[in-house]
Amino acid sequence: MKLRVFNSTKEALIKQKYPIFIGISVGIKPMSKQLALSYMDWALHHASGPIQILIADKIAQFNYLAFSHYTKNGSLARAIRDGDKYENFFNDVLSELPKSKRDCFQLIRWQDIESPQFFIYLERITEEFNTNIIFKNTTLTYAEKYIERRGKIITSEKKLFLCQYILHELAALLRGIDIAGKNYRFIIYPTYQYSGMSKLVQDIQSGIRFPALQKELNLQKTIMVEFIITKEMEKEKAL
Repeated sequence: MKLRVFNSTKEALIKQKYPIFIGISVGIKPMSKQLALSYMDWALHHASGPIQILIADKIAQFNYLAFSHYTKNGSLARAIRDGDKYENFFNDVLSELPKSKRDCFQLIRWQDIESPQFFIYLERITEEFNTNIIFKNTTLTYAEKYIERRGKIITSEKKLFLCQYILHELAALLRGIDIAGKNYRFIIYPTYQYSGMSKLVQDIQSGIRFPALQKELNLQKTIMVEFIITKEMEKEKAL
């Protein structure tokens, strides 16, 4: 299992348990039960309280706007359909677990984390994007890296849709998510490769980069664990 830990250490995670959420991009394909169970099991050994499985469906609309010919309404509809597919997938995975373990997990969708505080963060981050050319160029760099990995060529206008995805993601990562009155500040993030996003979040929270955000939003640390997906984990494909 390949892990990268930010704002903590592997040793520290052994000693203390945390409220955890698992962020699932609907762009993570293929998904397999073996893969899902591997990071769900890891979460069980490190979590206190219920583990939230966040299906990041709604923000996938920005990816579809960037890489397809969908309208705004069409891209959102597709994102929700894909979210339904992933929710059904995880319900199937959970149904195979013993009840004692199954009850430790809750499935949530992106709209469930869109609290008033989330939108405050999103508004401030968007303002930084619109007024700070360095922050804007940093965001565009992440978008361009993703475009390169996809092997696509898109217009400058469509790159801005990908930036919207990144800004929404940052709003969740910088603060954590609120569910049932509890703030979750520990995220497990399955990914195929190191994107650098977790390091950016770490640097913003510590004030190393874009210190105005740290000061104005009074940012606290979120623990991020990048769970690197390998080819061996892609067996028994289900999606």
